[in-house]
Amino acid sequence: MVRLIPLVIGCFLAGIGFGQDKLSLQDAINVALQNNYQLQIVNLQVAQNKINNNWGQAGRYPTISMSLAQGNNFSDQSQNPTSFIQALLISNSIQGGMDVNWTLFNGFSVKANKDRLAQLEEQSAGNAAIVVENTLQAVILAYYNVQIQSDKLDLLYETLALSKDRYNYNKIKSELGTAVSTDVMQFQNQVLIDSSNAMLQEIALNNARRNLNIIMGADADARYDLADDLFENFPGYELAELRQKMESNNQNLKNQYINAEIFRQDVKLAKASMYPVISFNTGASMNTSSYRIAEFPAQSGTNINYYGNFSLSFNLFNGGKVKRAIQNANIQTKINELQVGELKQTLNRDLIQAHELYEMRRKIYSLNQEAVQVAKLNLISAKEKYELGVINSFNFRDVNMTYLNAGISVLESLYNLIDSKTELTRLTGGLVQQPNAE
Repeated sequence: MVRLIPLVIGCFLAGIGFGQDKLSLQDAINVALQNNYQLQIVNLQVAQNKINNNWGQAGRYPTISMSLAQGNNFSDQSQNPTSFIQALLISNSIQGGMDVNWTLFNGFSVKANKDRLAQLEEQSAGNAAIVVENTLQAVILAYYNVQIQSDKLDLLYETLALSKDRYNYNKIKSELGTAVSTDVMQFQNQVLIDSSNAMLQEIALNNARRNLNIIMGADADARYDLADDLFENFPGYELAELRQKMESNNQNLKNQYINAEIFRQDVKLAKASMYPVISFNTGASMNTSSYRIAEFPAQSGTNINYYGNFSLSFNLFNGGKVKRAIQNANIQTKINELQVGELKQTLNRDLIQAHELYEMRRKIYSLNQEAVQVAKLNLISAKEKYELGVINSFNFRDVNMTYLNAGISVLESLYNLIDSKTELTRLTGGLVQQPNAE
């Protein structure tokens, strides 16, 4: 069977090991590919087309048939006054034969059939590759979405911990009579809000885990820790290089090329009807029979025949069916060529848009990284200023929220960047590779 091996670029397949409760991206991909029903179906279709891809199916070899029959006949004429022989008549016979039919020439249709069967096998493997691509893309995005949601939760916990710290700090100061009561209530309210946001984020994280489980075909409530960290390897790409890879490796385009070859074989098969058909037929038959009248000794005999025949047939006219079949096959080939051109145009547009989006998201992510660093420094400074009484609790909350929003923005921009890189990889055929059949 042709095996389709997922080839995810290096940043996706960091070779991180996992324990019993650890799930790496590669583990998630393997589980998803094993459990995917559509992939199981197309793999069976690949196996089916591989079985059919042989010279016997194409019609190269002769057909050999054998027959054997045994007959018995009893005719009681002893009570028949009109019969010439008034006795029990018994006859037995055995007929056997072997026949070989071989089409020696059929307008090169055997070669065309064999090529078409090979292309059908390749086509089914290409369909399987599309299913693998879609599965890989879904698993990658779902896997990293779990990590993004988990990091968001950590960020909210960090904010909650800071609010609790400020609340406890002001509560102690209030008890000592050195703090304003409004600050205590302000930070108490912040603790309640941050606790609510953290609980909502826990739900978002659980939903992301369930979504990954469903894509993998695992139990919806399966629990595990992710082994692979969020990666930050986002190099720049040259559009011309990406376009070259896409034209060579894009799976949809490769499938369309295979369809074009199948249609070309259909043209050859239609033209084969214009050639004569030369056939050879040979075989042998044997007939052994015995005949007995009443109690007289049986009389038997054997007849053996051998034969070998050549035949030549040529279709002189059939109402123009052959000509119309050739014309239709040529038209279908031209239609496919137009579809290939249209697909190239569409893919080129998609690649340009995906490349522009990727480069833009790279810049946005870089800006968000700088913003979160600045927000972190401002938060540290604001904490010192608040303790010195330079700013009030409302000003401190604004700075804290700025840091929280900057952290969420950098995580969301990171996920968007992963999404763009995955799409670029898919368009250029980098998610899967198809090795030679074993």
